[in-house]
Amino acid sequence: MVAVEQNITYKRELLAGDIVTVRSRLLEINEKSVRLLHEMTNDETGELAAVSEIVGVNMDATLRKACAFPADLRERALDVAPGGAAQARP
Repeated sequence: MVAVEQNITYKRELLAGDIVTVRSRLLEINEKSVRLLHEMTNDETGELAAVSEIVGVNMDATLRKACAFPADLRERALDVAPGGAAQARP
């Protein structure tokens, strides 16, 4: 996997020692790429501190080319994606 795009939005300042929770979810999976969302929340205030959206591409390290996800992995990912197969593109 390689990250080909990453967008980070900082919402609130965090200080050294702040305790945070990062929740991640699969937004979309396609034949060769995946889109993930990470949200960081300040545990004490409950405020959203940062959001990161990442697009990753499955790569063949030898050929250095994008390649399709294995079918079984893609099917399992669709099971956890919101909306299931409706979120996926061939």
